[in-house]
Amino acid sequence: MIKKFLQQLAIIILVCRAFFPSILLLSLVYIFFTDFVQGKDIIITGLDSRQTGFFFLIGLQFWVLITWYTSRLIAYNHDRLFQIAKKGLYHTPRLLGYLCYSVVFLALLSLHPSLNNLYVHAVILMITIGCYVILNNVFETIKSKSKRKLLLRVRFIIWLIFIASFIWMVKENTLNTYLFFMPVMQTGYLYLVITRRKISESTQSDKIFPPSLGWKKIENKYKQFIVWIFTDPVKRNNVESEEIMIKTEKNIFLLFAIFSCAALTIYLVSVFSISFARFLSPLPIILLSFAILLGAGNFLSLLSIKLQINFHFLFIASLILIGYVVETHNVSIQTNKGVTASYANRPFLRKKFIEWMGVHQQELMNNAKKEFPIYFVIADGGASRSAYWTASVLSVLEKKTNGGFSKNLFCLSGASGGSFGNMAFYVSIKNLKTNRLEHIQSYLSNDFLSFPLVRLLGPDLMIPFIPGLRSTDRASALEKSMEDVGGNDALSKFMKQDLSTMLEENTAFSPVIAINATRMQDGTPGLISNVKFENEISEKRIDILGLLDQNQSMNISTAVVLGARFPYFSPAGRIKDQYFVDGGYFDNSGGGIVHEMILDLQHLITDTSNLHPDHPYQKIRFHVIHISNQADGKNKIRKIHPLVNDLAAPIKTIMGSYASQTDFNNLRLYKYLLELYDGDTTYHTINLYQKGETDFFPMNWSISNQSLQKMNKRLKENVQINELAEKISGN
Repeated sequence: MIKKFLQQLAIIILVCRAFFPSILLLSLVYIFFTDFVQGKDIIITGLDSRQTGFFFLIGLQFWVLITWYTSRLIAYNHDRLFQIAKKGLYHTPRLLGYLCYSVVFLALLSLHPSLNNLYVHAVILMITIGCYVILNNVFETIKSKSKRKLLLRVRFIIWLIFIASFIWMVKENTLNTYLFFMPVMQTGYLYLVITRRKISESTQSDKIFPPSLGWKKIENKYKQFIVWIFTDPVKRNNVESEEIMIKTEKNIFLLFAIFSCAALTIYLVSVFSISFARFLSPLPIILLSFAILLGAGNFLSLLSIKLQINFHFLFIASLILIGYVVETHNVSIQTNKGVTASYANRPFLRKKFIEWMGVHQQELMNNAKKEFPIYFVIADGGASRSAYWTASVLSVLEKKTNGGFSKNLFCLSGASGGSFGNMAFYVSIKNLKTNRLEHIQSYLSNDFLSFPLVRLLGPDLMIPFIPGLRSTDRASALEKSMEDVGGNDALSKFMKQDLSTMLEENTAFSPVIAINATRMQDGTPGLISNVKFENEISEKRIDILGLLDQNQSMNISTAVVLGARFPYFSPAGRIKDQYFVDGGYFDNSGGGIVHEMILDLQHLITDTSNLHPDHPYQKIRFHVIHISNQADGKNKIRKIHPLVNDLAAPIKTIMGSYASQTDFNNLRLYKYLLELYDGDTTYHTINLYQKGETDFFPMNWSISNQSLQKMNKRLKENVQINELAEKISGN
């Protein structure tokens, strides 16, 4: 019994190995859309518009078709495995296509909090597989006992139901509608797959094209191709079996090719068009991309079997070898623009501070005021969630203080989305006179995800082999998404500008900008800033602009994305031989550089006061406004599997330190301010999350309207914003 069990287990493993790409993608889709807040929010976004619902269903049908049909091709070419696992190869392709509907059904079901449970999903999956067994037996019986005409009539009715369900789902575009009709489409799929062969075998003619077209040669070539693609290279078919194969496969393969070309066209248009990628939205893009990746992977497997060459190995080896001569992730650096000289001429921090204080000389000398507040903003990373929250909070503070906040704002520091939000607020103060909050929120609620996402899921793998694509990786696509939101938008125009435009400001509102990044090779913090630093601590940070040659420059969008390159979504960006990733790896709030600034400026104030005891610098009080979007509900510390300990301990430790290091940086800054002002705190935290909450807002480059509405509600109800606005106005 043990021997038999092990033999059966070995056969199951062999079958799973043959269809591993399909099984892997099913698992990834399930995990992403049920376990990740980002995945759930993408599904919610898919329910926002009918065109998204339409392309979502197109992407789903394409994924089902690719999963089933390419798996069949693999099965037909595994004749040796067929001898020992006939049922496995027979059922697995149709079961995998069937489970595509189940996985999407479970993903939709997960939007109901009470049903987002692993045990509930396991029960539903078991019921689904039980239904497959029952329906398979029923449809096989119908197929064997019914004549072709009856099967055709039933197929016609099912197609009508299929089309009607499709139209109704797109029209309603609601969660419950999808949940109701998904099993209907799943059942119809199974009937079409099971009865297809008998309907095709019963045809009297093996003609593919009408004789009047005169395509006899093309038809013969097509028949030869059908026989070749459906025949194991070690198996010899007789003429009769080849004729049956042509009859059963000629039409479905042609339809498969036509549908695949149509879906591939949609996909390729989205690769090169930002507007069309946004029109599709992330959910259809994910399904289309996964289907195309699966089709490509199974096609390579098919060629490997046919030609007895491991094409997967050759592809991976080619990527490794070409990587030694081709760089695919250079930072978007412009040359010969004649503006970089201003990078070298950036003022040092103390000079910038003295000039900035000169603009505020009259206010500083006002004897009626005992204190002169100076505000430093540090903003947590977190993609669009962080950008939207950061810019909204700053805009509300600006509005509630009637512009008093920005007058005393000296520094905007952040990482990833926090830097993006800082920059959006910066340009809104410069260029927008009315409706500032509405304009910022409108811009930051755009879909910045779709265009880089479609580059991530496919084209980035081909960049090394196509010279024209080497400057169009997914990080570059994210930059272009920030620069192009359609229309004549002031914020997107600003993101297109060269960074030198920020260095030429000579007005009262000209704060220090600090975009934090991290050097990948050794974890050293890097900084993109409109000032330079000369104290011993800050000089250990890499001045990224200082790495550029005199004839080189970068756009503002490039600078923001350079501090937001969180692998694997955005690759590390190369400048010369240094690679930079998300600033959050070292400091996710930008609090570290602010601490160093305040230390340096406080030394300046102390030195000035020692020389001039009555100097008005003594009025200065540094305030730090920490805009956070991190949930403080701590994960439970649990036992881990020994294999995880052996294989993934370094990765888990690094990911754990990602948040912890930022917390310690912020705590040092908080305690320093307490000590500096004798226990009177000037460290103000404004968090998107309430105390004890776990993470439920998506950290993504697109946000659903539902999540935006929740964030706007938090913005209105936040007590800390109102209290801080009152303090600023009082000063």
